[in-house]
Amino acid sequence: MIKGLHHIVLFCRDPEASRAWYERAGFHYLHGYDGMHWLAFGDAQVMLHPLGEADTDAAGGGHARPVLHVAVDSADAAFAQVVSQGLTPIDHQRPGARIQGPVVREWGDREFELCDPDGQWWAYTEVAG
Repeated sequence: MIKGLHHIVLFCRDPEASRAWYERAGFHYLHGYDGMHWLAFGDAQVMLHPLGEADTDAAGGGHARPVLHVAVDSADAAFAQVVSQGLTPIDHQRPGARIQGPVVREWGDREFELCDPDGQWWAYTEVAG
């Protein structure tokens, strides 16, 4: 079911400055979209995401927690498997709304998220095309 790590989302106050820092640190720039930037991280990627007001960590007042995206062959199969184990998949773009299956993002990926007991976000991602 899970093939490996697809990408990690890091929330940044200034994604452009962060992009420049990561490139200077040796990360290879892949592409950008709507203020977000993806960089190579071995076989996976690091995605730099603009930090919005809703993304702050209320307890610490700092950055939001990273979101870890795992690559799956089939988002439908992964969804069915986690539901069968009593877990509740969610869509971070619709807080509180129950979802009946993976959602399709603007860029074509199909995914859903889970939140572990310690508040870590895990997204199960079937990459488009």
